[in-house]
Amino acid sequence: MNIIIVGLGSIGKRHFHNLINLGYDNISIVSKSSVVDTTFERFKIYSSLESALSEDVFSHAIICTPTANHISDLEILLDNNIQNIYLEKPISNNLDHIDRINSKIQNCRKCIVGYDLHFDPGLLKMKEILTEKKLGKLFSINAVVGQFLPDWRPIQNYKEGMSAKIDKGGGVLLDLIHEFDYLRWLIGNPERIACIYQNNPTLEIETEDVADVLIQFENNVTGTIHLDYHQKKLVRNCMITCEKGTIFWDLAISEVKVVTQSDKIETFSYQDFERNQRYINCMSAFIDDSKFNDKLTTFEEAIISLKMVVAAKKSSELKTFIELN
Repeated sequence: MNIIIVGLGSIGKRHFHNLINLGYDNISIVSKSSVVDTTFERFKIYSSLESALSEDVFSHAIICTPTANHISDLEILLDNNIQNIYLEKPISNNLDHIDRINSKIQNCRKCIVGYDLHFDPGLLKMKEILTEKKLGKLFSINAVVGQFLPDWRPIQNYKEGMSAKIDKGGGVLLDLIHEFDYLRWLIGNPERIACIYQNNPTLEIETEDVADVLIQFENNVTGTIHLDYHQKKLVRNCMITCEKGTIFWDLAISEVKVVTQSDKIETFSYQDFERNQRYINCMSAFIDDSKFNDKLTTFEEAIISLKMVVAAKKSSELKTFIELN
């Protein structure tokens, strides 16, 4: 096994350390930075993906570059017959070239997109409850996420980071695409979508900092998503309303609560679960074929959440519902 990590930002470093802890140390790195931490000194570091591929053969590749670079990096790997690819979410900042990539990806053994929330115990608990169908017909799902952008990466000037730049694929809709993905994962495919987004001057960034989305799914379930860069204390939760009860998931306090029509309350708490364990479990399932499972998100599935975001932006700009067929 020979692994290459493309991009050494915060997520690239996280995956590197997790791979080391999992026992994989045959790792090379692509980093454009002229200064690399001494932690990585004993590992081969390349200045470009092309130079790495010309010098060595890799079994696995992990793409951690800015969103706007994902498709071009993925295409280089596919053209060089890399068979196992992990692509950080989202797959791109637009739908350009997706058809061309789709035609090439069939020759790839597996291409997984990094939606690690599928490995969160709370989200898995919600999935389990919905699968059991004990709460009857599902009516609606409402997701909220907000976090103060300057606190995301304290050592970096947030105004210069990916989130603040249009050309790098920033903005709350792409940054917080997890919500679009897990609604699809829990409920099913969307049929149409509407959105209003805002670009307020407060944070002094180019991208949208607030968005509110309305979705109709193929099974007539309705959903809403609120996204923002302004909550000083992390807010990330979801409420699912069913015929016989309601499910509340609060990621910030690591808890799922089920309230039935008879006022029975069941609470599932997982406060001892470390956030990084999501990334470890996701990466382990990608690397180790014996752990490969349906929690992992395929490239084809990830296209759906990207289409939702692209349609949401279009809806806000055109002030109308967008069909997703």
